Amino acid sequence: MDESHQLHQLTGDPQLNAVRVDRFRASVTRCMWAFLAAGLGFTTTGVHDFLAGHLTPADPMWWGAWLVEPALAGILITLLRWEAEMISRGISAAHQTVTRLKRVLLGATLVTNVWSSVRPPSGPINHGMVFLHVVIPLVVYLIAEVMPIIQQRCTAARDQALNAVPTQAADQQRPEVPEPKSAVSAPIRLRLPAPMIEALRVKRDQVDALGRELTAQDVQDAVKVAPDYAARIVRELATT
Repeated sequence: MDESHQLHQLTGDPQLNAVRVDRFRASVTRCMWAFLAAGLGFTTTGVHDFLAGHLTPADPMWWGAWLVEPALAGILITLLRWEAEMISRGISAAHQTVTRLKRVLLGATLVTNVWSSVRPPSGPINHGMVFLHVVIPLVVYLIAEVMPIIQQRCTAARDQALNAVPTQAADQQRPEVPEPKSAVSAPIRLRLPAPMIEALRVKRDQVDALGRELTAQDVQDAVKVAPDYAARIVRELATT
């Protein structure tokens, strides 16, 4: 296994990471939907007790009372599905009217459940049922508020995974661009001014005509530089 493949395994594939985030989001969303449905199933009994009261199954209202909470829950679920779809497409679903509608739906569920538990149709007050009829509607409300946040954060994590580029791998795959060579490449690499480059070129031509090697003193005669810098220029020119 070569080094680039090992680095690719360490950094991870952006597409694969995005798929993992989407799968995780779907798993969390399914769990939240299941818990929301279970909570709404419990609150349906409280709404029915609030509406039906002392009615019997012989009264049509007794049967109709079972439909009220599923109707309210259906509106809430449809609204949450719309929010999830908008957020998954990068569109903000936050709006005052949407928040108000969710609060009205869940507020109605809370009030009817609390009322039916503190004023039971028959028998004494059961404090455990009062607690559950208070807590569960609140949990349902918070689940409805949290689900859009989950969708938004997971979408942001997916986009971040898609945009993540393994920097080190990209650097390794980037081809090396050779530096352009010239008659006097060392002074150019040393970022010397153009007049100094030209002076060095002339000096080297003179030394070549004499049949000897360029020395640091020759460089100092051509341009005014320090001795150590002149020696460096000579070493650079010797490699060209």
